[in-house]
Amino acid sequence: MPADAGTEAGAVVTAGAPAAVASPQRAAEGEVTLAGDGVLGAPSRSVAAAEIGKPWWRRALGLVGQYAVLVVLATIVLLPLVFTVLQALSPPFPYINQGKPLHPVAVEWKDRTWISGGLASTVGRTLVVALALAWVQLKAGGGSVRHLAPLASPRRLAAVVAGVVVVAALAGQVWTAAVDRSSATPAWWLAAIVGVAATQLVGIGVRRPLWRPLALAGLVGVAVTAFTVVAFGAAVFNRGWDQGNLGPAMGRSLVITVLITVAQVLTSILAAYAFAFLRFPAKPLVFALFMGTLLLPLEVTLLANVQTIRELGWINSNAGLVLPFGATAFGTFLIRQGFRGVPPEIQDATRLDGYGHMGFLWRFAVPLTRPVIASFTVISALGAWNQYLWPQAVIDDSRYETAQIALKSIVGTEVANANVGVAAALIVALPVVLLLVAFQRQIIRGLTAGAVKG
Repeated sequence: MPADAGTEAGAVVTAGAPAAVASPQRAAEGEVTLAGDGVLGAPSRSVAAAEIGKPWWRRALGLVGQYAVLVVLATIVLLPLVFTVLQALSPPFPYINQGKPLHPVAVEWKDRTWISGGLASTVGRTLVVALALAWVQLKAGGGSVRHLAPLASPRRLAAVVAGVVVVAALAGQVWTAAVDRSSATPAWWLAAIVGVAATQLVGIGVRRPLWRPLALAGLVGVAVTAFTVVAFGAAVFNRGWDQGNLGPAMGRSLVITVLITVAQVLTSILAAYAFAFLRFPAKPLVFALFMGTLLLPLEVTLLANVQTIRELGWINSNAGLVLPFGATAFGTFLIRQGFRGVPPEIQDATRLDGYGHMGFLWRFAVPLTRPVIASFTVISALGAWNQYLWPQAVIDDSRYETAQIALKSIVGTEVANANVGVAAALIVALPVVLLLVAFQRQIIRGLTAGAVKG
């Protein structure tokens, strides 16, 4: 065997560094894999071959630069949210009088313990914290919603249970100290953060480099403690929920969102299939006219559509809120682009196997374009949840208000209680945030599908 055969096979070994292995194809592309450098369940990482020859200080400088950019971007995204939470917790006048500090002012805390508020409230809080910690441990183990095996590890389950116990034990102490305006409040906050971080570090495990698992555990401790104490201990969120009657309003918005999303996805799939795979006269012209509807904003056709809804007797009904949005040209265009990426050979093969249009659509075309359809589903749900102008036009009974309409009636003319409206807005926005977090991978994959070829 020639002396350089290992190099030709893509294997690179350097003194004092982990072994680097790459397949011939990936080595030809200038990429190798460093073994034993994984963190949080990732056993390896890929680096460009050009990085191997760089001095350590240049690699370290590049890594520091990357993390600095990520920190700046995260700050830009999260800073407005932080200020919104500060405004929700702080009554406007005391907050302004103290010079708008970077911390909440005159917060009204509830005098409670973890088991206060009845069985349903206690179980709800416990489930929220347990699900959050379980999601962290699942992601730390490299798992996903479809792959729950890493969560079955005894140490990860122990980390979840221990984290819930620590939160339940120390959150009540934080609330009690905050109500009493005790000087020990920061100490209880710190104890809760450290306790949650320590329990999660058990499940995450200590790996090299050591700062990564420590940083992750610390961030989890801060996030879980802050969310639990603020969400379940600040009285302003209860006031916003009760004053705006958000329970029925959000339930109605959820029903309307599901109906609109299902209708738009189904009609967009069928229309996109027709434009992508079927042949009919004047197809380009029909598609151009179809896409031209995107140029008409809702305000242009609002009066005519409202009059039509009134003549049909659909005022204050789900039909009036859902049916006008049962189809969308944007979804048709997006899914059509995904269908066009399906190789024609697959359709030819399915015809030889006896599949018709519906069989090919649901058995092959839809599964092959699932990321695009998933991304449009999320986009459709977000648009339906955030609707304001159309529900405002076709609803004149407060019993049928959606969440967005209910928000406007919370504050009224009471400027001193403006933070209650901000807190209610945060509650209404929570489902949107959870949806984006849960389906962020599908959104990215769907919107970037077809961007790279080869």
